[in-house]
Amino acid sequence: MIYAVGDIHGQLEKLQSLLRKLKSAGMQDHSTLVFVGDYIDRGPDTAGVLRLLINLQSSRPNTVFLRGNHEQMMLDARQRLDPSFDGNNPAGNTESGVFWFNEGGIQTLRSYGTRLDRQWTAMVPDEHWRFMLSTRLEYEEGDYVFVHAGVLPPGMEWSMGDFDADPRLWIRTQFHISESDFGGRTVVFGHTPTRDERPIMLWNKIGIDTGAGYGGPITAVGLPSFYDRDQVQIIQS
Repeated sequence: MIYAVGDIHGQLEKLQSLLRKLKSAGMQDHSTLVFVGDYIDRGPDTAGVLRLLINLQSSRPNTVFLRGNHEQMMLDARQRLDPSFDGNNPAGNTESGVFWFNEGGIQTLRSYGTRLDRQWTAMVPDEHWRFMLSTRLEYEEGDYVFVHAGVLPPGMEWSMGDFDADPRLWIRTQFHISESDFGGRTVVFGHTPTRDERPIMLWNKIGIDTGAGYGGPITAVGLPSFYDRDQVQIIQS
């Protein structure tokens, strides 16, 4: 099985609980484990979440970390406000950094023991910045493609209005309503929280953001080699 974990949003205790449940559900050390992004913001312990994920990165070679729009906004905020920042941020646009502080960035800074001032970027450890910069925008394995928000359906145009943005980090409606087969792969995504705290299970897509940032659980799915909804494991914190 391939295992995928939905949006975490600074919920360290829920993440720890979920990882214990994944082991009980049969996840092995060699199993592929994919996190679909949004590790930070809104919850109480972004710093603790990133420390745990960095430890996983070093101990589980088959763990994949995707970038969420919240990591992108935090990187963009630094790029906009810190002249010394020279990180590789090709998917970014500094205009999105303006929004980060009101989209959970203040809670993130509190988890590092800092307030919003000119020194805030220095309060975040370098290894946390490196981790966010190392995240991927997309991952494919077997019958599945994993992204944070979704995939732009064939033949459709994409725009975020006043600034450029990668649809894999931001898309919603166009992707959600699409009946495309997305090249024969099932798309596993997060980004849009479900209202009933249950994952979305459709023939062409699986949504695993169940609202951890708003009090819901973190959700993981165990995926068989070939997508069969009846064979998908659902594990929640």
